[in-house]
Order: sequence, then C-alpha cells, then structure tokens
Amino acid sequence: MTPPPAGPTADPDALADPDAPAGALDLDGDPQRHIAALAARLGGSGTDVLVAAVGTLLMRYTRRTEVTVALREPDTGATSPAHPVTFPVDPQDRFGALVKTIESTRRTAGPVVAEPPGSGAPEPVAVVTGPGRSAGARVVLVGAQWPRVPAGQLARHLATLLREAAVDPDRQVVDLTLLDTDELRAVTEDANRTAVSRPDRSTVAERVRRWADRQPDQPAVVAGDRTLSYAELSAAATRVATTLQGYGVDRGDLVGLLLDRSPELVTCALGVLLAGGGYVGLDRDEPPARLATMLADADCRVLVTGPGAALPEDVPPDTRVVTVETLLTPPVDPGTSTPDPGTSPVASAEDVCYVTFTSGSTGRPKAVLVPHDGVANLVDWHRETFEVRPGDRMPQLARPSFDGWGLEVWPCLANGGTLHLVDRRRLDSPTEFGDWLVEQGITVCFLTTVLARELFTYPWPADRTRLRHLLLGGEKLHRYPPAGLPFRLHNVYGPTETTMLATCGEMDPADPHDVAPPIGRPLANVRAYVLDERERPVPAGAVGELYLGGTGVARGYLGRPELTGQRFRPDPFTGPPGRMYATGDLVRRLPGGDLAFVGRADDQVKVRGFRIELGEIEVALRALPEVRDAAVVVRPGSPGDGTADRLIGYVVPADPARPPRADRLREELGRVLPPFMVPHLFGCLDAVPLTPHGKVARGELSRRPLPVPAADPPGTAPAGPSALSPVEQLLAELWRETLDIDAVDREDSFFDLGGDSLQAMRVAARARERGLHFGAEDLFEHEILHELADALQQRGGPDRRTR
Repeated sequence: MTPPPAGPTADPDALADPDAPAGALDLDGDPQRHIAALAARLGGSGTDVLVAAVGTLLMRYTRRTEVTVALREPDTGATSPAHPVTFPVDPQDRFGALVKTIESTRRTAGPVVAEPPGSGAPEPVAVVTGPGRSAGARVVLVGAQWPRVPAGQLARHLATLLREAAVDPDRQVVDLTLLDTDELRAVTEDANRTAVSRPDRSTVAERVRRWADRQPDQPAVVAGDRTLSYAELSAAATRVATTLQGYGVDRGDLVGLLLDRSPELVTCALGVLLAGGGYVGLDRDEPPARLATMLADADCRVLVTGPGAALPEDVPPDTRVVTVETLLTPPVDPGTSTPDPGTSPVASAEDVCYVTFTSGSTGRPKAVLVPHDGVANLVDWHRETFEVRPGDRMPQLARPSFDGWGLEVWPCLANGGTLHLVDRRRLDSPTEFGDWLVEQGITVCFLTTVLARELFTYPWPADRTRLRHLLLGGEKLHRYPPAGLPFRLHNVYGPTETTMLATCGEMDPADPHDVAPPIGRPLANVRAYVLDERERPVPAGAVGELYLGGTGVARGYLGRPELTGQRFRPDPFTGPPGRMYATGDLVRRLPGGDLAFVGRADDQVKVRGFRIELGEIEVALRALPEVRDAAVVVRPGSPGDGTADRLIGYVVPADPARPPRADRLREELGRVLPPFMVPHLFGCLDAVPLTPHGKVARGELSRRPLPVPAADPPGTAPAGPSALSPVEQLLAELWRETLDIDAVDREDSFFDLGGDSLQAMRVAARARERGLHFGAEDLFEHEILHELADALQQRGGPDRRTR
C-alpha cells in the first residue's frame, strides 16, 4: 500500500472551539517542495511565499483584505522575537505579485517596536517560522483570528493552495482551488438535500376557496368586533374577482391595492388572485412622488383605493381607479361584462401572485415579481413545520407594502386557520401587545426582530398562553432570547426576491450564547449556496455570499431586464431550468450545517426590519440644490441598552457658508422617500471620505461621533432644569436615555432627534415605570416636548393614569 504524500499536519480539533489553543501547522514533504519551487521561480524567499499563502488563505476564509503575520527567523527557538508584517490582500491579486509585495514590505519596514496588548496595533493572524535550512516551516494560527473550523481543514487547504500556486503563480488568488471533489459535493449537494414532493400544485386562492367549502362557518378574519367566516370571505372575494374581470383583469394582470390593513384588504387580495391576476400592495403613507413612480412601473390594470386615500396627480391613464366599496358591492353597469365566477381563469404555478417594491440603489424602487409556486411551497412548509391547521390563530400586523403581509396572511388562510388583525394601538406597549396575543389565543406568530425582542421580557401566563411557535426575522438577532419562554423560537431569514422566507433555524436554549443565533437551514425545496467572488463554493466555515435557488426564487424585477440578469443567474449546480438569486448577504456555514449571517457585500442595510439601499437616499439628497455631495451610513445600536440602529446622513453643502438645515433636509426627503428611509440625523462634511478604491468610506463615517447639524438645529441649545416643568424634565430625561443623546430642549421634536415608532414605544414603557402613563400614539400626535408635556398635564401629569 502506497503511503500518502507528506504534507502539513495539525491537531484536527485545534480550532473547533474558540477557546482552544492556537493550532500549529508543520509543513514538510510536498508543501515544502512547493514553497521552495515558488521561491526559486519568483526570486524571493520561502518565508515570503509562506506568508503570502497564509494571507491568501485567511482572505479566502474571512474576506479580510488586510492581514498581519508575525515572522520568526528560521532555525531559532520559539522564544525568539516575532516581527509583525502587515500587508493588503485583494481577491484579484496575483499570487506571485503578492509575494513581491510582502518582500518589499519586509525590506522597507522600519525598526520593530513592540506594541503592548490593547494598544490598537493590528494583531497577527499567525506566527510563521521558516522555512529554514535544518527544519521545515511552521505556522502557528492565532485562534481568535480564524473561523471555527478544525485546524486540519486549514492545513489541508493551505497545502492545496501552495500546490495550485506552484503550477501557476500568475493566477489571481481568488482562482486558486481549495476544495476537493468530496468537499465540493458536501457544500453543494449534501447541504441542500431539501427536496420534498408537493403533489398539490394549486394556488393559495384555490386552497382558501376549498376551505370555504369544507368549513364555511369557521372564522377566517377577525378584526376587533368584526368577523368574516370562510363562506363570507370567499363570497366577497368572488364578487371582487367577478368585477375585476369585468374591468378587463385577466390572467397575469396586476392590480394595485392602496388600502389600510383591514378585512377589505384581505378580501381584495384574494379576489385579485381568483381573477387570475397578481396584487401589488401599496402603502398609503408613501410620498405621492414615490407612489406615482411605483404605479407607473407596475402598470396596474386597476387601482383599488379606500376612503381618504390621497392619489398622486399622475396616475397612469390606462389604470382604472375604483373604490373598495365598488368592488364589494358592484353597481349595475350595462356596459360591463360580468363573467361567470365559476369560469375564472386559474393562474399557473409560474404566474405572478404578488409584486413587492424594494429600495433601489439608483434612486428608483424596484418591483419584485413573485410567482404562485413559491407562495404555495411556503404554505406547505408552514403546515408541515408548525402543524398549522384549522383552529390555529395567527396575527396580522405588517403594512400592505411589506412582503411580510403575505407571510402572515397566506400560511394562515390557505391552511384553514383564523387571521386576527391587531389594533395598532396595541403595539404601543409590549405589555398590551403580549396581553392581546394571550387574549386572542394566538398559536403561531411571525414578528419582526425588533418587535419580538420587546416581548422577551413579557410575563407570559403559562396557563393561558396558547402560542406554540414564534418566528422572528427582518434584522439580525444579536443575542439569544432568555430561557424559559413557553413557546419555541425560530430565527427566519428571506429576501423579498425569494418569496418571503428562505431559511429557518430553531433556537435551542442549550446553544452557546457567545455568538448571534444562526439563520438556520434552507426551507423545503429551497437551496442555499455560499459562494466566493467567482460564484464558486467556499469551504465550510468560510465567509461567502449567499445565493438562493430552488422553489421560491422570484421571476425577477418588473421592467428591469438588466438588473434581473445581474441578480438572478442560472443555477450551475442543478442545471436548467434552475435559477438562483444573489442575495448580497455574507454568511458562513457552521459545523452543524446552519448558516450564520455575517453582513453585507454591498451598501444595502436593514433598519427596523425595512430593507434600504443607501444609494437611493444619497441620490435623493444629491438632487437637492443646496447639496453638492452626500453619503448615508447606519449607526449601529446597542443591544445592551436597547438603542436601535439609526440612519445618519452626511452632506457636502453646495455653499459651505450656508449649510442646509436638518429640518429642511428632512422635509425635502419626506416628499420623495417613505419615513423609514429619512435619516434620523444629519451632519456636514467638507468632502465625502473615500477608500483607496474610490468608494465611500462608510466604516469611517459610522465610527464618527454623532453629528451636530448646522444652523441652530434641534437639541443643541439645552435648556437648564429651571426652564423645564416637572413633566418636561421627566420627558427630556426619557428622550435622552432612549435616543442616546446629550441634550433635549423643550422645542425639540422627538422624531427630529432620531426617534422612531419602536423608540416611541420604549419611551412610553419607561414613562409608565416612572408614573407617567401615555402611549406611543401620543408621541405621534404631540412630537414636540413641551406640547406632549402640556397634553399630559391636562390629563393629570405624573402619578396619575393618562390613558
């Protein structure tokens, strides 16, 4: 039997645990020969070759573009000093050129000064010794700098990388192969064994209609004192479908729904689907200009509005505007044909079920076309995973323009459950919302991460809580919830482009709590790939961009073929007709198979559950005459003190002598952007800082102190304690604590200082603890501090209930 070739050896478990000692890789045999061959060919030293290989390996695993390696002279003892060398590594670097860069860096480096721990000096990722004349090379990995993978895996990939580089040192480092055939199969096929047979190919609308036949008297939608049975819902939706068909709506046509959350919205959406069309959820709070853009892009055959809806002046001429009352009680119109509802066109699995608009980096929102097949697959997964059946109760609180609205509605109604619409006032207080969930007997619930966090401390009554499963998503969950909750928790993830959800992971209280909970594994019939810059699989544990394939991938962006081609690609791992979507999210696959969210590969962010392209805000800012240039960043909140992430806008004034006021910027942006996209604070810059590659240095901006806007902005002229009434003093203190700011004036606006709806809820909750009772809606009605204080004084002030 031929012995295996000599290569690097390592303790196979050295880096499996973050607290394990550093792993040591001893290189001899083939790796040593490859190092020597490369050094001779490149005219450099073996040490430079090895340092380049270590830096490349770390870049391929973590996407770090700057590496510090400590060098120890060969043939010296382990106690000899190690000299740090810091160098850049770019995926497009050629390996031979990287070796030359390291050689030059070492040659031009000045005297080495020992930096004490915690001094801010870069920490080395490895200590490299050799190769020397009498011994092979040794690499001691600094455990904290490497991913949690066995050191044996890193040793194997380092040897593979050296072999590949020896064949062609002129290759770009991103192109050097790391995975062998077995590893490639493990991360593409074994990790994606999610196929589940789905014999029922019917749409969600057909399924709701079947439930109406089976259980006509079962409550379908509950909103306060109103209840729609399945029979009533189906009959009303059929009337809507019949009328829409009379207006010319046919299979594949789009219908806009400009309605508040209500039973009528649910009825109209179901009616659109029964007519064979797809619905477009629109938000009545959208600025008219942005709403007009969406209507023009969607080219809706019909736009349904409700009482008091403000329409933009330039509604497309081919779009017929009708009221919801007209659809539910259609008038007799001799000129309108009325087809038999039994002959309604049946949409196919590939037809569009709904359209959701997301933020666009070019300044124009983009419309995502989601097919029926993905929605039906999600409904099936919900039924099998959470055992959703008739008798289950699920809440509805998302706004109509959010794809989470469909996540709340269709898994409930298409599985025979009862949908309960929450009164928005209940969301003002975690206690009141928790009480409502218990009172309504909610059994399965999806909430955004920020709202779910508020419920973790709610005192759930064990004898009355029917909640079995709580799904949370929309933003990264930074820490595990407390133990002892009387229901199972599931961390979910999914871009709009993949039918609401793509992965799910149950949070086990026994999991290690020193890291953020993972986002789980792909749903049934969904595939998840972690790929590098060349769209090739990365090793298990390495950081890569998440690509999602299988059932649920959207058809693309409406009217944007070029953008669709950029983000939606053929799936190379399944072949035609498989497609996959490039999410732009960076993840790594954990040892157990779950995916862990790392960050973004671009400038898209999530703030309070809303997906935002920073570029869209920057385009809107640069369009203002008083702004020459602009940049927007996210200032991360602190899970420890409950502060939320905030958007910070920076502008370069067109006239430095007359910087724009923050309130003026906020007012102008509010005309073209929804409220959640308007920055909380603004600051002025002489110039937008750039990276060496010419991109906005967002990291640098996000680390700056919070800006103080120019031109006497709110919050910068603090009033002394004597200038404030007792109620005003208490409110100012609460605002400072919640918004993490230093000063509040009695003329300040809560929202101009950076407040939002979630923080309004927190202020109200903290106020109750101090004897001042009001709700978040009071802050919306009276956002100026002294006006809120006056309103509360009229109700009785502190120590008396005001609601």
